[in-house]
Amino acid sequence: MNPIATYQRALDVVSSAVLAGDFARYVAMIDLPYLIHTDTARHLISKAEDLRATFETMSRGLAARGVTHYERIAREADFVARDRIEGLHYTHIIANGDRIAYPHAARHTLVRRGDIWLFSE
Repeated sequence: MNPIATYQRALDVVSSAVLAGDFARYVAMIDLPYLIHTDTARHLISKAEDLRATFETMSRGLAARGVTHYERIAREADFVARDRIEGLHYTHIIANGDRIAYPHAARHTLVRRGDIWLFSE
């Protein structure tokens, strides 16, 4: 099992769900409780419905800007435990071939639940 390929597959599912406005597909990839880190705080989300407002803001915001490609490209990923992958990716936001934002780096953590890898942080 290749951790960067696993990480990329998970990123692709969630990115596609956000662009399509598919909350059910998005939330199916989230392990609850879900920890969100920002520059100034940490937020622990315990209910799927608590992710809806953020999801809707992001999805609608991309649609309003005419985004045609919301792509997150894995740069690094590795096992930190048998059932845990930590990764780094760059986010690209493109509308009809033109970048509408500079690429930016972000990190996620995946955990394995049975045969499925889910985002936990």
